[in-house]
Amino acid sequence: MVRHVAAFLLVAFSGAFLDLATKDWAFEHNPYGVDIPVIPGWFSFGKTLNPGVVFGMGPQAKTFWLVVAVLAVPLISGLFLASLRKPRWLGTLTLGMILAGTIGNMVDRIRVGAVRDFLKFFYVDAAGVPHVWPLFNLADSYICVGVFLLTLEMLVLEEKKKPSSAPKGGASEGLPPAPPSPAAEPAVPPPGP
Repeated sequence: MVRHVAAFLLVAFSGAFLDLATKDWAFEHNPYGVDIPVIPGWFSFGKTLNPGVVFGMGPQAKTFWLVVAVLAVPLISGLFLASLRKPRWLGTLTLGMILAGTIGNMVDRIRVGAVRDFLKFFYVDAAGVPHVWPLFNLADSYICVGVFLLTLEMLVLEEKKKPSSAPKGGASEGLPPAPPSPAAEPAVPPPGP
């Protein structure tokens, strides 16, 4: 149990630190409107502030999203503590990732009033039209990957909990076992005259 707590806290706080450090670097070294190419034609560092949530939805509800982020921290921590009754490593690590992302974006909302996004994936089609995926950050990645893995783990565990419908030991369930075959008994010679 102690190792699970240590791993959860390590993932949560190192992930949040890395998220905030990369945002600080990107926003310090990258002027607005100028991309820093990483993989030309596919990936670059951009710079944008997102007061809403995923894909920029709900930008006018900044205070609401801040309250949601603040409340999410004890909620995720509570889920982790509840999971310690039957700890599993995948659950520990994914909840740590989700908490890391939540803390990273919450700190942005408190300090800056919006989430700082800088990872920019895009491509240019045959007609020369650029298609850009909405900018995001490491915190967003932690949350998305963590939720996906946690959902996958829950589905797999639920599948394992279902009773097997296959007969056990070759016999149909609910029926008594078949009597032994006569051929399996040793032959006894008939009594002599």
